Amino acid sequence: MAFLFWGEIMLEMEHELRAISNGQAEWIQQTVHVDYDNNSQRPLGFSSNGRYNKVIKLLGTFKGDLSPNDLTYLVKTLDGNTYHLYLHLSDSDPLLAPSHIRWTLDFRVLKRREAIVLPLWKSLAHMRLEGVADFHGDLCPELVLGCKACHMALELLPGLNTSRDIMVIAENNSSPALDAIQFVLGCTMGNRRLRTIDNNRHIYLFVTNIGGYGVKLSLKEICFNDEDQFNKFERKVVGGCATLNDAASYQKLLDDRVTKLMDMDGEEMFAVENVRKCFVCNIFLAESLVHENNGFPMCAVCQSNMIGNSSDIVYH
Repeated sequence: MAFLFWGEIMLEMEHELRAISNGQAEWIQQTVHVDYDNNSQRPLGFSSNGRYNKVIKLLGTFKGDLSPNDLTYLVKTLDGNTYHLYLHLSDSDPLLAPSHIRWTLDFRVLKRREAIVLPLWKSLAHMRLEGVADFHGDLCPELVLGCKACHMALELLPGLNTSRDIMVIAENNSSPALDAIQFVLGCTMGNRRLRTIDNNRHIYLFVTNIGGYGVKLSLKEICFNDEDQFNKFERKVVGGCATLNDAASYQKLLDDRVTKLMDMDGEEMFAVENVRKCFVCNIFLAESLVHENNGFPMCAVCQSNMIGNSSDIVYH
């Protein structure tokens, strides 16, 4: 339950950051009194225009940009509004005196009749990405890679009666693409249809449980033309020193990458190789490297061993 709740918060913050980057905010800039819990390090509520607003969710905490110790909070209140609260600590030591603390109600994110979505959903296959994002907790470029790889593999392996006949070997163990594979194909560690090798590469083998064949998809180099800016904002967000504007800008760059990847064909993203399984050692290898031995596919090592064992036989 805690995991699902955290996933909801991440998706909600993603939507709010997207709205902020699109300028969908009502500026307030009002000094307010805030009830703050030092133990949980979060605002509990604030008074504005004679009304008390109870905070029910802390969506995110960011660095302020007026002084080094400033913090800002993106919060959801009981009435369904999202506000940005700015905690200004004018002194270099935030513990010196409470009189140096000032809270500003910065702005309110405009409510939306419908959730802000990207213009991505062009087919039933693409619409599945929305469910993958709910499962993963946010929408990011590597989820698109995983979805694209799955749908491409299913198209390249038309002989499958069902996706249950497929197994995936991924050459990474920490990419969000793995969540896409689990959601779209139902291949998981638990059912032993998802295996990972920690090579930190976007290379995926989609192979059949029966028949011993499949496809290998290797991610091509993709240029987004924003690498320097993207890396700068990513370092700030990952390092916990991003301002709200930094986080919103980073979200905009992520959305741009998602849009670009969704518009690309699978062949633009992945290099494709047909693979077959060695009859002896069960290792999958490129079809061009397969050796036929009496009608059985073998890798070079197993074929060599087979030939070597045959030469050792002594006939009387």
